[in-house]
Parts: sequence; C-alpha cells; structure tokens
Amino acid sequence: MAKRTYLWCDRCKRSYDYPDAPGGLCPVCGTEMRELGWMSAFVRGFLAQELSTSGIASRHRQMIRQIWTANGMGEQYYKVLAPPVPYAKFEARVTEFVCVAAAEGWVRFSIPASPLGVDDSAYQMEIDDEDRFITELAEIFRVDTDSVDGQS
Repeated sequence: MAKRTYLWCDRCKRSYDYPDAPGGLCPVCGTEMRELGWMSAFVRGFLAQELSTSGIASRHRQMIRQIWTANGMGEQYYKVLAPPVPYAKFEARVTEFVCVAAAEGWVRFSIPASPLGVDDSAYQMEIDDEDRFITELAEIFRVDTDSVDGQS
C-alpha cells in the first residue's frame, strides 16, 4: 500500500491534499506548506480545531482576496508588475498588503450587510490614494513605478 501524505499549513492550521494546493501553497493564505503523513495531518487537524479559533479571520482574508482579484484585476496587476514569483505567492503578498492598507485606513472594502439578492459588484475595494497604492504595490516586488504608470 502506498504511503499517503498531505500538505500542512502552519498558519491556517489545516491540511490539504496535493490537488487542492497547487505549487505546495496554501489555498487560503498562500504560504508554503510542508508534507505530513496522513496520521500526523489528521491529529494536527483535530488538535488545531480543538485549540484554535473558528477561522473567521482566515475567511475574512479570503474574502478580501476575492474582492481585490475580482474581474481579473489580480491577473492584470500580475501582468503589469511581472513579479519574479508565482501567481499564488503574488496573490498572498498583495492580499497582506491590502489588509495592512485597510488597517491604516487608506483602502476600504465595501461589503453588503447580507449576501441575499446582492450582485457581486456590491463588493468593492476603494482606494483613497491610487498613486500610493501603485507605488507601494510596485515596491513589494521592486518594480520600476514609471513602467507601471506607463511613463517610461
């Protein structure tokens, strides 16, 4: 019988099967995961559920990622910046960046009170200072901001 292994995310405290985690990156937070045997993954998962919070913060972060990447915006930023990292890692870093920007108050997310009968367009990311957004986003990946602005 073949040895069954899983991937474990230390940040989210969850295990994933290989097809659910392309490139060995966590599908929720984007961090690199490590391989565990099935019994270790099961025990860790059970203990993590018993000893940790409900995971609402991870789901919140996932919703923020879905909002900023909506309508192909994630792919557009990725193409323009051409960072030296895979797309999944890019998404994780930018999600962290927009979360920090939201905590600082210059990026806001509009989320309807209820998802019932609401169009996807009701979920929005609003940026108070677009120049700052582009400059800081480019700096994460050390990209020349003149080429991002189209002023080469």
